[in-house]
Amino acid sequence: MLAKWPITGPRNWIDYVNAPQTEAEVLALECSIDRGAPYGTDRWNQRVAKRLGLESSLRPRGRPKKAKK
Repeated sequence: MLAKWPITGPRNWIDYVNAPQTEAEVLALECSIDRGAPYGTDRWNQRVAKRLGLESSLRPRGRPKKAKK
């Protein structure tokens, strides 16, 4: 059995948890899993990645493109 919430839980928690994910959410979760990156809002991702030393997981893969001359 799980412990009780340390705070009052959301009223619609069961509905929220059981709701299907949107296609965008599924893609974001898959990307997060593939890259080993935090999953959440952009602001939260940046903060957590910095704290855990995962900044590289948020950058595009590969070498940066060379600047055109």
